[in-house]
Amino acid sequence: MAKHKVFKDPKTGLSLRIPSPPPLVDELEQALGNPNTNMDIIAGLVQQDAGITAGLFRTLATPIYGLRKPPETVARAVSLVGLQTIADLVGGLSIQAALYGESLFYPWFWERANEIARYAAAIAHRQRMVCNIFPEHAHLAALFVDCGVPILIQHLEQYEYPFITARGHVWPHVVAEDQRHNTDHAVVGYLAAKHWRLPGYVCEAIRWHHDPVNVNDKAATMVAILQTAIHLYNVNAMKEDHDWPGLRRKALAEIGVAEEGLREFEDDLNERLAAH
Repeated sequence: MAKHKVFKDPKTGLSLRIPSPPPLVDELEQALGNPNTNMDIIAGLVQQDAGITAGLFRTLATPIYGLRKPPETVARAVSLVGLQTIADLVGGLSIQAALYGESLFYPWFWERANEIARYAAAIAHRQRMVCNIFPEHAHLAALFVDCGVPILIQHLEQYEYPFITARGHVWPHVVAEDQRHNTDHAVVGYLAAKHWRLPGYVCEAIRWHHDPVNVNDKAATMVAILQTAIHLYNVNAMKEDHDWPGLRRKALAEIGVAEEGLREFEDDLNERLAAH
């Protein structure tokens, strides 16, 4: 049975059981802290989980990692993209396995999250000279950004209703749902990200991803990447785009895209992703 840590929802006082990182994530973290660790040790750890290994190969097949062809082995993957990148990708794949259930909500949620993660990583890669954000960190942040939603659904039955009623056709206004239930999915997501020991600036970005950019340095850039990625997903999936009008100006300025050039930017990213 998966391990959990109990946190208090700061608004409702509800005890939230947030899944803990699986042993593989902890083992990779320990290995990275060992000066004698090499790529064979990391590869050996990853290969213990067939699902994670398959997901890793799928992720590395995308163009943002600059590989001319997908690696044939985990050891080769480690040698091409580095130990830390592999560990970050494993963390993103693991949170999906940790937050799953029988409801139809879950495949819908993770399909959306993975699409947003693809956009976020592509933005970080395309705007790398401006953003200075690792694509794998953008990918990881996007997988965690709304993870507070399934955590709350597992504790508040009513929180799931608008998602199930929508049947995947509409992504509900989650901030409005928070207000209705006197909770905050962004804070819950922040608690989960901290528990999984994500980089500090990634945790801050998850906390503030529904607000106009109001944090500093790399956290501000990651907030802008996430907001723009969610917007691009909404446009292409023909979903409601509740937040974007109030976020657009600051988000685009932070990632170095002129407002009048947004359409060209969107088209370029879509072409890159469609090609793969």
